Amino acid sequence: MGNYGIRSGSKEKQRTTLIIMKKLIYLFVAVALVACGGPAEKSQTMKQAEKVHENIISISGEMANVMHSKVEALEGKIEAATASGDSLMAVQLGELNTKLDDLHNRFHTWESNVVEIPGHAHSHDHGDHDHHHDHDHVKENIMEGLSDQEHLDIQQEQLDQLNALKQELESIEI
Repeated sequence: MGNYGIRSGSKEKQRTTLIIMKKLIYLFVAVALVACGGPAEKSQTMKQAEKVHENIISISGEMANVMHSKVEALEGKIEAATASGDSLMAVQLGELNTKLDDLHNRFHTWESNVVEIPGHAHSHDHGDHDHHHDHDHVKENIMEGLSDQEHLDIQQEQLDQLNALKQELESIEI
């Protein structure tokens, strides 16, 4: 009987150990879920900054398409004026071309200075023209340290600058 009692004590000890291990595993899983619970809910200010940024992307894509269409149309008119011998029209169109070229350069300078919102996934679809976006990791690191309000302010300033360029583009009649 002595052996039987030792075995039953061992079984009881094994059962207790198993219960403790299960509880530890549940505790570990619970802690892991809380610790890795995913991203925190974004503030309304950050959501607004992201909407402004999406608007920037949309407007800049539309602008790029309009600008390229105007450049192509202007080139055609310059060729036609030159071919017809209308030197006065060719000079006026040349001045317009210089103005459009300057705006195009300022647009690309503005575009290269646009700052992203860290962790905000989106595409840069700029229609039919080709160019790429460099992701400045120094700029990204600086942006991560800003408050939500600072992100919104920066996005709004970028949108204001873009709208000024857009107004200028719209004023150029081809």
